[in-house]
Amino acid sequence: MQINVSSYIVFGLKISNYKLEVDQLYFHHRRKNTIMKYIALLLCIAVGYIHSWTIDYLPAKQVSSPHFNRGRSGQAITCLTLHGTAGGGTVSWFQNPSSKVSAHYVVEQDGTVVQMVSEDDTAWHNGVVTTNSVFYGRPNPNLWCIGIEFVRNTQNNNIMPEAQIASGVRLVADIKRRYRGINIYTHDQFNVGRTCPGPNFPLSRFKNA
Repeated sequence: MQINVSSYIVFGLKISNYKLEVDQLYFHHRRKNTIMKYIALLLCIAVGYIHSWTIDYLPAKQVSSPHFNRGRSGQAITCLTLHGTAGGGTVSWFQNPSSKVSAHYVVEQDGTVVQMVSEDDTAWHNGVVTTNSVFYGRPNPNLWCIGIEFVRNTQNNNIMPEAQIASGVRLVADIKRRYRGINIYTHDQFNVGRTCPGPNFPLSRFKNA
């Protein structure tokens, strides 16, 4: 029987080329998997960094906002500022990269409390002070105030549900216990003319907490 050596050589070359392609695909797959693992690790580290702060009010749900400054620039916390949100979706809005606004706490209408910034850090809720405010000329209020947002309707004038008020009272009482002598103000005392927290806001309930 005559053996066609050239056929075997061609066949062998095809097998070698196939093996090379398989090896290349395997290497590419492993390299891609390795890169994806590193990306996942970096994301985990980033998320862990954002959420590394400790919640201050234990009943609250922790949802981090990216809009804050580390620390208080040496300012002591002496103020609690109360706000009305003028609409829903506040937690999502405070997470939106384009919003550039936040508060330490959001109190939903059902009474759920969400903490979005550590009390040790500066949230962006009270930075505009009008010239006719008694606080004009002082350091940025964000540095020395804790901010609480109460979810209200778009006009900031609805009668707030009792569940929301009661939950807010408990939160304010806890903050007052931890910061003796803290003063309670509303946003419109800083930004005069702004409707915040708005009409029908039970301020006395919170001041007496």
